Amino acid sequence: MRRAAVGLVVLLAAAPAFGAAKGAEVLEHKGRWESGYGAKFYNVVGRLRNTSGHTLRWVKLRVDAVDAKGKVVASTETYNESAEALAVPELKAADLIASGKVKPLPAGAEERFRASFLKEETPDFTDYRVTVIETPAAAEH
Repeated sequence: MRRAAVGLVVLLAAAPAFGAAKGAEVLEHKGRWESGYGAKFYNVVGRLRNTSGHTLRWVKLRVDAVDAKGKVVASTETYNESAEALAVPELKAADLIASGKVKPLPAGAEERFRASFLKEETPDFTDYRVTVIETPAAAEH
């Protein structure tokens, strides 16, 4: 993969939050370059709200890194904080849900989310966008 050579100048201050699609609204988010554990990564953190009127099993989001022309150059998917384990490929979603390790998000509740792009694996980008892509209703007991 080609190395990203993105300067701090590209840090966005006002990326739009893509709203109340599919029963959840992204309230805010911020992105910045960070370093840790010998790696450099672009970390996006934010908050979302369940706007569906019912409890959600989880909120799944996609974060797209886009170049100066608006073309998506990298994407990653993430979940609300209490469902983050669903993003780990080695873990089985059904087992996590059955074990109670994925806590449902009540109507009106707010929660954080986060996503990252490793610099060495991500092409140059100048902006990013956050989109809610899945909000399944929690099973009623």
